[in-house]
Amino acid sequence: MKSLRRIAIFLALSFGGIALSSAAFADLVKVSVNGMVCGFCAQGITKKLENTGLLEKINVDLEKKIVSFSTLPGKQFDDSSVTKLITEAGYTVVKIEREKP
Repeated sequence: MKSLRRIAIFLALSFGGIALSSAAFADLVKVSVNGMVCGFCAQGITKKLENTGLLEKINVDLEKKIVSFSTLPGKQFDDSSVTKLITEAGYTVVKIEREKP
């Protein structure tokens, strides 16, 4: 009976650890931005975002006017901070979408 209890505890802790570790995954963020028209625009926004030290990957799609990035695991980059940085770079944020991987 003790061995069954140990196995149950082990499994509960193991699955609990999996659930907790999923919180460490990065956010995937897509920002619709008005005003981006050229490679210089993309470069300016990319540099501004890279300077935060919070992001892993950044991609700027000029055709769709979307800046997408993922945060480093365990890091937070809230919508107001994203909006502030992009606005300071001279662009307008239309919409921010977030998803967990």
